[in-house]
Amino acid sequence: MTKSEIKEFKGFVRDTLMREYKMNELEAYRAVQDSYLSEALWRDSDYVEHDTVEEWAEFIFNEVSQRVLLRM
Repeated sequence: MTKSEIKEFKGFVRDTLMREYKMNELEAYRAVQDSYLSEALWRDSDYVEHDTVEEWAEFIFNEVSQRVLLRM
């Protein structure tokens, strides 16, 4: 993936988090930036293409939810 494709992909994931999981724009942005997705893109950007945008959004939402529960 090129840098512009990575930026576009992250944008699609953020949009999905906002639409499907009712996150606001800032929450979705932070969730994507702090998620495993960013690390996976850094290591091997082609790796992320094995899963859909919707699947990545679900992974990230679950990751965020688990962090919140661990803080409680």
